[in-house]
Amino acid sequence: MKKITKGLVFASLLALGTGASAVPTITSHAADTYYGFTNIGSSVVEIRDTAAQLYDSYGDPLGQYLPMGSKWKTSLENTLGDGSYYGVATDEYVKATDVNLSASNGTSKYGQTSATNYDGVSVTNADGAAVYDINGDPVGKTLPVGSDWKIDLQNNLSKGTFYRVATDEYLSANDVRVYQNTISYPENKDITTRPGRPAGLYDHNGQYISERALGPNTSWYTDEFCDIGHIGYYRVSTDEFVRAVDVY
Repeated sequence: MKKITKGLVFASLLALGTGASAVPTITSHAADTYYGFTNIGSSVVEIRDTAAQLYDSYGDPLGQYLPMGSKWKTSLENTLGDGSYYGVATDEYVKATDVNLSASNGTSKYGQTSATNYDGVSVTNADGAAVYDINGDPVGKTLPVGSDWKIDLQNNLSKGTFYRVATDEYLSANDVRVYQNTISYPENKDITTRPGRPAGLYDHNGQYISERALGPNTSWYTDEFCDIGHIGYYRVSTDEFVRAVDVY
């Protein structure tokens, strides 16, 4: 994920289109587990064939279910190692494979919607990502783990969510993680974490740092505000960021 400063925003944003090609591989993401949050605007998910399990932000089941056919507002996508989840309440998520997504641009149930919320995808499956056609059927090709690809469309099928990387070539959301360019703004102030629970830390890609956190109701100096996946973060240490919603 590239990091760009405010003055270079417009010069650095990528134009996505049909027939997108690979960008150079920088590192393997196979060991990644938490990939962060993406603001997807005002959207709706409809529970598909059976009742859908609810999960927390780490992908752990909560033992609660949403009934088949029910519809829920969502504005947050949580991308974990086993695929994407959509937020339907505070720390409550449903798997993308259990729902139909009606995106904010009006796409209803199955079908394609613009992937402009993202700049591309990185292959995270250690065995590589199988390539599928528009119907979700494999075409006999595989893209290597760690490779990065531009995308322009998100294809929501009964088989799951797929991202287009070339003409009639798609990757399953379960084999990749989405990424966006990171935009940074200089800051010079103190912030205080909210009371009640520790505030999670994330790296510059919005990936969760599981072994560290900030104590509740503690103050920290920040020198930078970042837009990572359309979610606001403050930097509190070298490559350690806290979500803006977790501080005041």
